[in-house]
Amino acid sequence: MGKNQEKIEAALARIDEGMEHISTDKDWMEFLAFQSRFYRYSFRNTMLIYQQKPGATFVKGFKAWNHLGRYVKKGAKGIAILAPCVKKTEVFKEPEDKAEYHEKEGEKEMKKVITGFRIAYVFDISDTDGSDEQLPVLVKGLEGDDERVQEIYGHLKDFILREHKVIEASGTAVKGSYNLETGDIMVRSDVPHFQKVKTILHEYAHAVDFQMHPGEDVSRNKRELIAESTAFVVCERLGLDTSSYSMSYIKSWLKDKEELKTVAGSVQKVAAKIIDSLAESGDSLFFCLKEEQ
Repeated sequence: MGKNQEKIEAALARIDEGMEHISTDKDWMEFLAFQSRFYRYSFRNTMLIYQQKPGATFVKGFKAWNHLGRYVKKGAKGIAILAPCVKKTEVFKEPEDKAEYHEKEGEKEMKKVITGFRIAYVFDISDTDGSDEQLPVLVKGLEGDDERVQEIYGHLKDFILREHKVIEASGTAVKGSYNLETGDIMVRSDVPHFQKVKTILHEYAHAVDFQMHPGEDVSRNKRELIAESTAFVVCERLGLDTSSYSMSYIKSWLKDKEELKTVAGSVQKVAAKIIDSLAESGDSLFFCLKEEQ
């Protein structure tokens, strides 16, 4: 086994070790809060960063820091992550109408294919010095005061209305719901706006989750864990701490810690999809979510 492969095996073992340490709902919430800072990284790389430097806030490679006008401090220890090895290969191009078969020579196109992984190193901003001028918005940005929360809810609702009908209802027994058949989202209107923000994100997370993972073999409790965990991550990114509610909700649906291993990757992907969509929506309120890799 070569040195690179040994390092990869060690990294994979570190990921498994990290998941073993997430044994309670509190551990899970702490990891989700960390994940909100690194939502565009894969679950595996987020866990690797979390294991090696739990206080990290913003990481880049050595050259990427240089391009931002900063340099890595002498003696700084890099954070090992998994980087894909990619090569271009020629593959047959799928026809536009897959239902129609006719005599035609196959067209080919070039596609990038992942052939394996290697170890790469990134450094946290705390291990760098230099100019702050080219840094992206690193702060969470949106404070949770009443007026601001109302504004966030209104903008979230407008954004979600582009894809789904959003119904506000009073006096319901539940705080919100998502109708799988119609795609409608219901939010209880007679609750504080802070709750409405969390709820509309929870229900929208259901919609995105079912779109990205349509399989019927995913259990109800796993769907709920994904939706609430995603809502918490997005709220954290918006500067809103919903842990007091989310922790008890997650605990009510959590059967055992093994379930967290099965939903962690989905949470990462669904949260990234929502955050990126908000950042690219053209709404100035969500511009601070934009993060260039």
